[in-house]
Amino acid sequence: MPSEETLLTGHACRDLVDELVSTDESRLSLPTRIHVSECLRCQAELASYRRLRAMMHNLATAPVHADPTLEYEISVLLDQIDDGPTHRFPTRTAAAVGGIAAAAGVIALATRQRRWVRLAS
Repeated sequence: MPSEETLLTGHACRDLVDELVSTDESRLSLPTRIHVSECLRCQAELASYRRLRAMMHNLATAPVHADPTLEYEISVLLDQIDDGPTHRFPTRTAAAVGGIAAAAGVIALATRQRRWVRLAS
């Protein structure tokens, strides 16, 4: 049963989703901390975001080992397909595009998870 403080704050799980997603666990407001300490659904949600942040950190710091001939082989294949000259992108540009694609995937997963939580409420 929720404490009087939780009832006075009027926080519902669906109202806390944005704060749980956008802030670090140590920066949660006092009413949110009280609610999370008593709500198993919000504790699970917070643990999910904690795992997601850890995975994103690991992804950002993980070394990428690519075969040095892979870029050339792909360029040759694309040349054969469209019979045009090969346009090469600098490695940093290709890495940035890959990073943006990975971030878009993470955002899509977070949005999907958030939508699932709102539907479950």
